[in-house]
Amino acid sequence: MTSPAASLRGGAVGALTVALAVAAHGTAGGAYPSGSALTFLMIVGIGVGAVSMLPSPSSGRAALTTVLGGLVFGQFAGHLALAVAVSDASAVPHEAVQAHSVVPSTPMLVLHLAASVAAAALICVAEQLYGPITSIIRAVLHPPLTLPVSPIRLVTIDRPIYLAPLSFTTSISRRGPPASA
Repeated sequence: MTSPAASLRGGAVGALTVALAVAAHGTAGGAYPSGSALTFLMIVGIGVGAVSMLPSPSSGRAALTTVLGGLVFGQFAGHLALAVAVSDASAVPHEAVQAHSVVPSTPMLVLHLAASVAAAALICVAEQLYGPITSIIRAVLHPPLTLPVSPIRLVTIDRPIYLAPLSFTTSISRRGPPASA
């Protein structure tokens, strides 16, 4: 069973794979996907996210390398999905995707890599902060339960002990001061 942090890591990697591929392609002059290109891109994002949910190494540097590798692979696979999914001439005009080379241009490659490095760093920081933040939220939303107040119990004595004759009779002296001569 995967931890909640691993599930969130996989979801973040999958969602960022799709978002970064669309943004990098749009910024570098590629077309924004629609139709089959978007479907292929979503499948790539789901696959990369599912693989990224696997348990990560405990070391911070190894986790960053693993997440960065998943994002870079996702960007490459997303680029291939966008490059291959070119609509034919009989397609609806708004679904037509601008054809571009399978090999990314230099600005597109730089944007893919820069976005992958920044996203990997953010995902690793968010995964490290997941435990402390959720424990604070849990403490605020579900404060610790107070102990129930026990009812006051009265002690009843079946046979009372009468201390009155013993307490004052033996402690008070009946003798007066010495007589003066």
